[in-house]
Amino acid sequence: MARLFAALALLAAFAVPARDAPIQPFKSDYSLVRNGKAIGRAHIELIQGKDGWQFTTTSEGTEGLAGIAGVRIDENSTFRWQGGRPETMHYTYFQKAAWKKKNRRVDVDHATKRIEAGDDDGTVALAYAPGTVDRNLVVLALAADLKAKHDALEYRVADKREIGTHRYKVVGKETIATARGRFDCIKVERIREKAGRTTTTWIAPALGYTPVRIVQKEPDGETLEMLLR
Repeated sequence: MARLFAALALLAAFAVPARDAPIQPFKSDYSLVRNGKAIGRAHIELIQGKDGWQFTTTSEGTEGLAGIAGVRIDENSTFRWQGGRPETMHYTYFQKAAWKKKNRRVDVDHATKRIEAGDDDGTVALAYAPGTVDRNLVVLALAADLKAKHDALEYRVADKREIGTHRYKVVGKETIATARGRFDCIKVERIREKAGRTTTTWIAPALGYTPVRIVQKEPDGETLEMLLR
């Protein structure tokens, strides 16, 4: 019976062919900038893989202290499309900096309605609900909802040892200049309960609703930016 459930889950992952997916497969490269200075590069890719849909984000330091420490972060989300939105099946996170390493993962079994999440310190069971995504997949969920012109931009996010809710709002439209040209974008901000950190994302309909720029500002004034190149 367990094998049957596993087979059905795998078939569900392939239920939406690439041509019918809300967001089409893509590859994008970005520059990483900290406080106005280049520190590295990032790569985002969406494909329909052998184990289901795959959404990966790779970031690595190439300049300054980030380059010296060899900072690299790899995130991979295996998911399925359900009702025009992504739904996590498996998520892995690996971070390396100098001699330090961090691992995180989220496993969602939709057949048995179970979620397990954990890091190097252990694993915990989380409350299951349909539509759960991981933190890497949020930007893809946001893109799909913007394309569908949904008003409610709210996501149930499984991360490490807890379930959180990420809420966003459209704050306008803006043209962003990149190394690949200028793109008219939908500007979206994350709604946070506590003031301080801000996250702003610019998504370009002309590029299949892929992100063009993401800026995060910390309470201490530090700014981290990812810009299409």
